[in-house]
Amino acid sequence: MLEDLPETFDHCAEVFKQNLLSYQSQTDDYYNSCLIEFQDQLKMCEKELPYLSQLAIDSLLKEHEQKLSYSTGQIQHLFNKQLEDWENVR
Repeated sequence: MLEDLPETFDHCAEVFKQNLLSYQSQTDDYYNSCLIEFQDQLKMCEKELPYLSQLAIDSLLKEHEQKLSYSTGQIQHLFNKQLEDWENVR
């Protein structure tokens, strides 16, 4: 267990940096998958457009945009906070 700890502060900071970069990559992948899912939902809505009123479409679009914006904002905020915390530790 003790052998799992980095030997120096610089090595520890490097490990944390690599972990944060990995988390950022995972966040980007998740964000992109959310965008793809959102695009697919929009395509489905466009396909069904003749059957839906414009008001319903506008409402759905606004709701999805708000959810996406909120989720990405939260992810970005948490990532920036974590990055700032690690920078302060360094």
